[in-house]
Amino acid sequence: MWNNYMDSVIFLSWTIALSCESSSDTGFSLPDTIHTFIHRKVLIKIMNIAICDDDKGVCSQLEGWIEQYNYENATRLYVDVYHSAETLQQQLQNGQWYDMLFLDIELPQKNGIELGQMIRSAWKMDLIYLVFISGKSNYCMDLFDVHPLNFHLKPLKHKDVVKDIDLVRERVNTGTLAFRYREDGVYKSVCLKDVVYFVGAGKGVEVHCKDGRVAFAGNSLQQLCDIYEKHGFSRCHKSYLINLNYVSEYSMSKVKMSDGKEIIIGKSRRKQFKDEFINHELMED
Repeated sequence: MWNNYMDSVIFLSWTIALSCESSSDTGFSLPDTIHTFIHRKVLIKIMNIAICDDDKGVCSQLEGWIEQYNYENATRLYVDVYHSAETLQQQLQNGQWYDMLFLDIELPQKNGIELGQMIRSAWKMDLIYLVFISGKSNYCMDLFDVHPLNFHLKPLKHKDVVKDIDLVRERVNTGTLAFRYREDGVYKSVCLKDVVYFVGAGKGVEVHCKDGRVAFAGNSLQQLCDIYEKHGFSRCHKSYLINLNYVSEYSMSKVKMSDGKEIIIGKSRRKQFKDEFINHELMED
């Protein structure tokens, strides 16, 4: 129990620059500026997992095992289920990111191996861990080119799935999540931890990175909010989705990012942002 608890704890040290003055309604007011210095000892285990199988029974079984895994390991493994390769393919093309795929080989129309080849060759998505599943064993030799994490025969075994998740957890926590985008027809990536903020720009978003790079992605800002708000990002303004790890100064009306960029906090978003910021500092969601 103690080890599981420690796995989910972030050790923080932070300095509050100005003293707090009591307010009449809460007895506490946020300082005008907070400088935060965050030292991570342990990373919370958060991953996105997709299951793609036309057998709803297999999907339900895997979902149940992952839910059990979350309960037993204090993790946050988010699961999406697809019943065709085409539907999953469309989501990946739209910018949805998964750390791990449980991919059935024998799917209607496009099979799992074909999708795996697209993921590896056409889209260069090397950071997605592929676990192939099938009712037949004669596919093993066809999987070498897609570099799978594993291959399992049906019926699946709970212990095998747990081992796969354990292995990916370790690799994701050292390699981190990645943001994928398409530029000039080529899929590229940047580690999510290196993104300082996204800003809406025309029909897409600008991606501002800690090394000064600025990329352009065709995603809508709302799409990115739906995906990344559970990974330490917050929409402080209708046009900005910021990485809370790079907030160097925070007042009730604006934030200053580590690159010096000052961003206004929308009036309608101030309370929500305050809650998200404080929760992030204390809980590291």
